Amino acid sequence: MNIEGVLRQNIFRSINGVVKAEQQDNASIYQELEEFVVTKELRGHLDKFFSVYLDSLDNPQNADITGKIGIWVSGFFGSGKSHFIKVLNYLFKNQTVESEGISKRAVEFFDGKIDDAMFLGNIKRAVSRDADVILFNIDSKADQSKGRDAILSVFLKVLNELQGYSPDHPHIAHMERYLDGQGKLKAFEDNYCLLTSKGWKEHRVDWAFCQDEVVEALSETLGQSKESCHRWIDHAETDFSLTVENFSKWTKEYLDTKSPDHRIFFFVDEVGQFIGRTDT
Repeated sequence: MNIEGVLRQNIFRSINGVVKAEQQDNASIYQELEEFVVTKELRGHLDKFFSVYLDSLDNPQNADITGKIGIWVSGFFGSGKSHFIKVLNYLFKNQTVESEGISKRAVEFFDGKIDDAMFLGNIKRAVSRDADVILFNIDSKADQSKGRDAILSVFLKVLNELQGYSPDHPHIAHMERYLDGQGKLKAFEDNYCLLTSKGWKEHRVDWAFCQDEVVEALSETLGQSKESCHRWIDHAETDFSLTVENFSKWTKEYLDTKSPDHRIFFFVDEVGQFIGRTDT
């Protein structure tokens, strides 16, 4: 008997041996969804995950349920942790991928992988909600010099990226968040462009070389003196306070601009190396 003829897929197909969070090309996404095998053990983990998540959706006023929002994916090296969280990312993102003219939503890949109609229905109900989904490899984004604050800094960075604020300078993002809350961010960007003939978002990474223009644009936008704006710019970086409470507040403020059913997911790969004991 020819083994190749017994198997459903081509045994000579190219398979990516290592799943990486940052690998987001269409071909990789399609393969990761297509090759994801729901074993008995994985079926149990998925069932537990979606049961807990749906419980929080069905009981939004129960703090004992909604407060348990963090999930740790544990396993040995090469056990499939990255593949697992990437598949969850695709599901909640309700991502559509195409290969060889075939277009499929992420959840449709599970039609032939799960034979329990109720369980599959729970997955489809969970991923049908409006959501922002952020997947990232924390090792590639973290500033090691920040030590124990590295994780919080990266979470703020990806939140700022999601909102369109500066990912490289948190104090500049803080300024943008304030202006946005006042409904004046667009006016600031226009004023900056008039002064420099450059787009703010494209050149804000070099804001330190254009401090005079930033101060003038800020003064014009807020109707404050250049002196007070200059004082803010001079102390913005050193005075900026990043705490868990502040991050939570900024995340909630963002969610408050969305519908009540809107959710935000952070899928973090390679976070284990940042977890450990400390005597300080």
